[in-house]
Amino acid sequence: MITIIDSIMGSGKTSFMIDYINETYRDYLGLCLNDQGLLAPKFLYVAPILAEVDRINQACPGLNFRDPQPIEGRKLHHLSSLVEQGANICTTHALFRLLNRDVYEKLKAQNYILVIDEVLDCVGTFEDLTQSDRKLLFKDRLVYVEPETKRLRWNHREHGNYRGKFDHIRNLCDNGNLVLFRDTALIWEFPTDFLKCFDQAFVLTYLFHGSPMSAYLRAEGLEHELKTLRSDELVPWAERSDETEVKEKLRGLITVYEGPANTWGVSKGRENPFSSSWFKRRTPQELASLKATVAHWFRRFAQTQASHNAWTAFTKVRPALKGARYAKGWIPNNAKGTNDHIERRSLAYLCNVFYQPMIKGFFEDRGIEVHEDLFALSEMVQWIWRSQIRRGDPITVFIPSRRMRSLLMEWLNGSEGLHSGDCQMAA
Repeated sequence: MITIIDSIMGSGKTSFMIDYINETYRDYLGLCLNDQGLLAPKFLYVAPILAEVDRINQACPGLNFRDPQPIEGRKLHHLSSLVEQGANICTTHALFRLLNRDVYEKLKAQNYILVIDEVLDCVGTFEDLTQSDRKLLFKDRLVYVEPETKRLRWNHREHGNYRGKFDHIRNLCDNGNLVLFRDTALIWEFPTDFLKCFDQAFVLTYLFHGSPMSAYLRAEGLEHELKTLRSDELVPWAERSDETEVKEKLRGLITVYEGPANTWGVSKGRENPFSSSWFKRRTPQELASLKATVAHWFRRFAQTQASHNAWTAFTKVRPALKGARYAKGWIPNNAKGTNDHIERRSLAYLCNVFYQPMIKGFFEDRGIEVHEDLFALSEMVQWIWRSQIRRGDPITVFIPSRRMRSLLMEWLNGSEGLHSGDCQMAA
């Protein structure tokens, strides 16, 4: 069973899970007094960044959590060895996504409890193959498409001893990572078997139903239940506490800029200002003008030191938009879980977030509804929480996209419209 713990930032999800891990271990030690044959609980904790790995190790001293280290240049080798030993392990999302069949078989044998801090990127476009290489794979009958699942599989019957430039494709095919989408594109997907090998799994997050991981679990038919924290107790999500008091406090701490610089975010026709596709259509002159607007906002409106400024945009336009007063305050727009930017108090959020169209189509073709506004809100709120608001200090935010700014204001004002669909799905 996968348990989703969906609770607002700062509500103590990680602390709750640390207590759960330590209590589970203490219960085991107590039972051992009467039954020496009991097996110790084993945990695999997956965090967004390495800093959280250190935190878990320090907070659970009795469990001796291990962090996989490079062996033969690859951490996956050490992870496999640690799983085989039955060690408690804390690692990152990036390494967990590299799991292969060898590690999977070892995990099944060891009966681990899985904890994923923040949702996992379970689905993405696969762009590691050129068009010509894809044609070559099919022409030489190295791969074939599994009819029912549309998964790409390696042709072991004819090419079982293959060694060459497509070794990594063979491994991905054997894992079940690659799915053919609409007969034209490849999707990378985390194999559901790798989650099924855990009897218990927890995901710590907020606004879960907006996430691609939620769509992934529904598309794959993986059983999961939605819970939340109320007064430090785990309760069904439908019984969650009202966030009114929390958001009332936040409204006093978050100043959302309203002024002439926001004219950049006014739609013309059907365009979506600050979306990835909108940026692609901007001329160098337009980007230079936007950069000047952002610099002016930091200088004249925020009036904070460069060390207190933070900003983000889609990575491809970062070079064109970075300015001297805020360049070093770059935080990737998908940043989660880090405290490295907790001194930042003036923020420019230059994104208008949507599902990647191919991923959206991938789910919708399977009859799975995605919640794009909730996804956008979740990404933005997580980014804002990298700043000093995380410790309860005031911040000022420049969000020129009218859509993104409206989503934040609706959320701060306690609008339940963003959550109404979730209640039905979680019921």
